[in-house]
Amino acid sequence: MTARTDILGALQRAGYKDREALSLIEAADKEPRTPTGLGDPEFPTTLEGGHALIVEYGDCEFYGYCQCGKALGTVRPDKFRDDVFGGKWERHVMTEVSA
Repeated sequence: MTARTDILGALQRAGYKDREALSLIEAADKEPRTPTGLGDPEFPTTLEGGHALIVEYGDCEFYGYCQCGKALGTVRPDKFRDDVFGGKWERHVMTEVSA
């Protein structure tokens, strides 16, 4: 049994339907995490903000998106370059996210 299974069971026992419980777990998975014990204590490294560039492979395509959930597109492997999602992600972070 995994912690994820335990959490799902606890949510179901608390009255959440399967779909609602899974939705809560998925939302928690997307939240930024703050690692502990990394780097120089005077300059802490965190993942707060939740805007890392994510590239995944599935269904014979690469999928690009921001950690916050913004989709950046898809591309076939034969068209993939290192910077294929970089420009879209940079525009998102610099214009849509910055305050």
